[in-house]
Amino acid sequence: MNLSNTQRVLRLAGALIRQPQFTPSYLSSNLAPSRHSPLKQNLPWWSFAAIQEADRLFPGKRIFEWGSGGSTLRYARMGAQITAIEDDSAWLAAVQVALQQAGVSNRVCLRHIPCDFDAPSDFARSSYCLALNNSSWDVVIIDGQDKTFNERVTCFRQAEPLMHAGSIILVDDFWRYEQLLHSNRAQSVRVLESVGPCRIGVSSTALFFY
Repeated sequence: MNLSNTQRVLRLAGALIRQPQFTPSYLSSNLAPSRHSPLKQNLPWWSFAAIQEADRLFPGKRIFEWGSGGSTLRYARMGAQITAIEDDSAWLAAVQVALQQAGVSNRVCLRHIPCDFDAPSDFARSSYCLALNNSSWDVVIIDGQDKTFNERVTCFRQAEPLMHAGSIILVDDFWRYEQLLHSNRAQSVRVLESVGPCRIGVSSTALFFY
């Protein structure tokens, strides 16, 4: 989303006026000493509107994640069983420490699958993309690296045929992937836009319901 700094400030102000319920969370998250790390705040790096909805829907579910972090920690603490795929070994180690400190590492299977996101040739056939290969999941979260803005779309195409009645796909930073609104099999889609943790501006996260 190519906006000028003035446009970004106006958009942020508008979001805070329209959704004042997120102002305390926004301020506390972004003014906290750990403001650069959603993992340390036990928060996904999504819009607060999406976090609020996920907190209602995801506890106790079977979740597959492309990309690990605050969401892994948060929903493991809410009783979910999670498999998370991570390409960055250093980040995976940080997530594992956070899970151990919270006493929930037994709820999470973290898998390190390297992927060259600087030159993701034939990404659709990569071990990273094909890590999701069955329909046993209630929720699929697409929030891994995406330097070309195509990898998350490819992961979505991999996941969607495996969705069953009642399952959900979450796609973060959805303003980059709005083409998915016009080509999906979901029964309904909710795009949840608001301020979020550890970010100055406004973001959007989409939930696809099957």
